[in-house]
Amino acid sequence: MQYELAETHYPYSRYLEETFGGKTYKVVVASGLTCPTRDGTLAKEGCAFCDLRGSSSFFGKKGRGLAITAQIDARLPEIRERFRATRFLAYFQSYTNTYSDIDYLRSIYEEAASHPEIQGLCIGTRPDCIPDPVIDLLEELAQKTYVSLELGVQSFEDPTLEWLARGHSAQCSIDALQRLAERAPHVHTCVHLMFGSPMDSPAAARDAARILNRFGVRGAKLHQLMILEHTILARRWKEQPFPTLSLDQYAQVVADFIENLSPSIYLERLFANATHKEECLAPEWSRERWTPHNHIRDFLQTRGCRQGARQ
Repeated sequence: MQYELAETHYPYSRYLEETFGGKTYKVVVASGLTCPTRDGTLAKEGCAFCDLRGSSSFFGKKGRGLAITAQIDARLPEIRERFRATRFLAYFQSYTNTYSDIDYLRSIYEEAASHPEIQGLCIGTRPDCIPDPVIDLLEELAQKTYVSLELGVQSFEDPTLEWLARGHSAQCSIDALQRLAERAPHVHTCVHLMFGSPMDSPAAARDAARILNRFGVRGAKLHQLMILEHTILARRWKEQPFPTLSLDQYAQVVADFIENLSPSIYLERLFANATHKEECLAPEWSRERWTPHNHIRDFLQTRGCRQGARQ
């Protein structure tokens, strides 16, 4: 992978341009599914960091309750006008979008993929919710259209996973990546990782990057631990505050991750900002967008960070 002048990492925007040949944007659709940490299978309150609305579920409000096609039709005009996108991906984002029977999953995926303005699918899920029949379905679809599986791993360290109340182990995530690599080679797997838990080891970012390198992962999406109102973490933090990462500390973690990551893996996001900033208790910098964005970019440039330099 050749870097452009001063390019520190392989950005998602370039990956999309290379893959689709034009400006591409995700269209969020609601699958109507839940999570094993919410329906009582593993728990009822969700993961420790997840608020009651779930993972960005507010993005799916427009068209909620409608068929998949109607949801896409409802959101496309706004996205086309606002972002000047010319190509679109149907994004099953909120909750666990492989957590159902095969017939239902096939029906919603195929309906989205058949929309005349949709070039592919992005499907968010958990590593403990992709049994082999689901992986086989994804591979079948991926041989006909673009499929990205956004896998919410969050951490490859068991103490962190337990602290976050994820309900699965690090080995579960590794097994999932292995099965995806073997059974679904046409699926573009993007792994979501969260850094900043007080349980993270100093090598958490480095080790996570090296695990991704082993399994042919196509992308990674990073975010910092945020303490949001209406979450288990918020209750814990109010009862006994625990440290979160400063912006400088988080930038260091991002650099460690990037420098150990294969240059062939795109970075969809380096950090997250709280959509409802008034509900973000910590770290305070998560309430903003451009200040942390610019700070992290400047940190990477000053450090001379290059993706894969310590791989």
